[in-house]
Amino acid sequence: MTLMKRYFWLALLPLFVLPSSAHGQTGGRLRERARTFLVLRLTDALDLTDEKALQVSHIIQDSENKRRELRQQRAEVEKEVRAALQGGKVDAERAKQWLGKVNQIDEQLALLPEKAFQEVQKILTPEQQAKLILARPEIQSQVRGALQRRLRERIESRTGTAPEP
Repeated sequence: MTLMKRYFWLALLPLFVLPSSAHGQTGGRLRERARTFLVLRLTDALDLTDEKALQVSHIIQDSENKRRELRQQRAEVEKEVRAALQGGKVDAERAKQWLGKVNQIDEQLALLPEKAFQEVQKILTPEQQAKLILARPEIQSQVRGALQRRLRERIESRTGTAPEP
C-alpha cells in the first residue's frame, strides 16, 4: 500500500465509525482507535482495495456493536443478582438460570473476535486469505500491544505513576 493511500485511509476511516462522543466514554475512543489500527494493518498486509477495507471496517464495527449488546445483557443479569443478594435470599433455581445466561453471554463474547475474522475471510480473495493466515498472529500481537500501551498511558496520566508490568 502506498504511503498516500495509507494517509487517505487514516483520514477517512473515522468518518465511517461512530464519533467517540457517541460512545460516551474513553474506552469507546480506545476501541475506535484499535479498530482503525486493525483495519489499516489488514489493508496494508492484505493489499485490500478501498471497497474491501470499508467492508472490513463495517464487519469490525458490527462485531463491536454485538459486544456492546452482550455486555449490556450481562450488566442486566448482574443487576438482578446484586438486587437478589441485597434482599438476602437467592434460590438455587434462580442462581442456576443466572449462571446459564452469564455463561452463554461470556461464551458469545469470547467468540466474537473469531467470528469477525471469519466474516472478513469470506470477502477476501484466495491470495488475501493466504496472506491473512501469515499476517494474523502478528497483527493481533500489534493490536494487543497498542492497546496495552494506550491503557498504560491512561493509567500514568491519571495517577502520575507507571503501572507495574
